Amino acid sequence: MEKTTVRKLGRPRDADSVETRARLLAAARKCFGENGFERTTNAQIAEVAGITSAAIYHYFPSKIDLYAAVFEEVQEFIYAEIEKGIELHETLVDRFSAALDVSVRINRDDPSIAGFVVDVAYEVQHHPELFSFVEPQRQRSANLVKRLCADAFAKGEVRGDIPQEALEDLLSVLLSGLLRFSTLINNSPRHAATVEVLKTMLRSADTFAAPAVPGIGN
Repeated sequence: MEKTTVRKLGRPRDADSVETRARLLAAARKCFGENGFERTTNAQIAEVAGITSAAIYHYFPSKIDLYAAVFEEVQEFIYAEIEKGIELHETLVDRFSAALDVSVRINRDDPSIAGFVVDVAYEVQHHPELFSFVEPQRQRSANLVKRLCADAFAKGEVRGDIPQEALEDLLSVLLSGLLRFSTLINNSPRHAATVEVLKTMLRSADTFAAPAVPGIGN
């Protein structure tokens, strides 16, 4: 029986370049997430992507540029999905819960995304040359949480004794902590169940609600 071999791609034709680039980014995300920036090699990425190592340079001049491109793509995808998830909701708790639901779905569909994102802080700390590439995108998470909280305070949803910055920090910790938890346990149903418990707590405890004004709504 004749053995079938998989042909690795060299320099791509224009018609193939978009698909090949997408496959390369997906392979790099997986390798960076599993092995870290330093231990990931072009040979590893090329093997996963099904291309030659030399072909990578037709898309990205360096490993740093490739890492930055992966990070940008991941951020664009995550926050586009979160924006779609929260746009149908009005209250802080419902909007934050929708963001959590999006994170559960993304982790369930492609755990390599969470694995890559969780590792970014470590990589930037140990490879300062990455900072200028990833820091602008990292601010998107803080800006999203800041906007949700600012809207809630403006609408009078949150008690006046809760500092807005402290609330922003709390929600950021919950998002990042659950993301890290999902990579540690590598168990999508357990991650989803944990998120559901948190959502129940936020809704049932009336955690952030401003006190009702006597004579209004009664």
